[in-house]
Amino acid sequence: MSGPGPKTTWEDLANLGWYKQQAYDRFNSWRGGTMEGLGDMALNEGFANDYGWYSYNVLIGSPRIAGNSSDNIESSSIVWMYDNSQNLQEFTATWTETWTNSVTASLSISTHAGISLSQSISIPGVGGSEFSIEISTDSTKEETKQSSHQLSTSWGITVLPGETVYIERVRMVTTGQAIYNQDYGLSSDSLVATKGRIYEGHYYWGMYINETLNYPSGTMSLVGRSTEESYTFRIVRQKPDGRREVEYLPPPEGKSTRGRLSGESGATFPKMVPGIEKKL
Repeated sequence: MSGPGPKTTWEDLANLGWYKQQAYDRFNSWRGGTMEGLGDMALNEGFANDYGWYSYNVLIGSPRIAGNSSDNIESSSIVWMYDNSQNLQEFTATWTETWTNSVTASLSISTHAGISLSQSISIPGVGGSEFSIEISTDSTKEETKQSSHQLSTSWGITVLPGETVYIERVRMVTTGQAIYNQDYGLSSDSLVATKGRIYEGHYYWGMYINETLNYPSGTMSLVGRSTEESYTFRIVRQKPDGRREVEYLPPPEGKSTRGRLSGESGATFPKMVPGIEKKL
């Protein structure tokens, strides 16, 4: 593949909404009706090679978010408790916890391109995660990244007279999903070669496909999913009068970052360029 993408075929153009006869009618109209049949048109073949007039399939712009959602599920369990409700002396202890936080993200294509692309798409912050994932436009499988890290810390606990104290382990599972759209079409300088009776001083004209055919394009859809599992700990104090005091215990240091993405648009070009004057 010497160009920015695979060379465009008539089948590709048809899948973008322009059948060969329709394209011919449009090109012929732009050059004043001087073409004399489908043979006066070449797409990456025949006399198009003589002039170096080519067309390539490409991704257009960057992926953009079409929708997203997230959900949090929290559960808790008691991992330590001390009943000091019947004692007049305080009780001290040290409690150590070890746990694992994990993040998993995946990216797959839900709607493939209608033309050959043989390129790759990179999406940052997949599904709201910390991961950037790259996937081939031809892929039929899910691309996945994951990470986990083990944490451990100790807390000094003082249970006052008359108190009952327990430590809760709080498990938080955060799931995210995002739908991404990626446009595709033809490179900005894509040309189809045409010939026919002389028009504006030339027999051969290279027609800019995008402007002549109203920028034929399509849209791929991708799905990004993420699951993050993390833990926090809280201390609950049951006072002699029945009141409950809840405080989250300080965690070890550690942060995660999440990416964002944006889109962009392309430029415009004239509709045709002349070829070297040549008799039919």
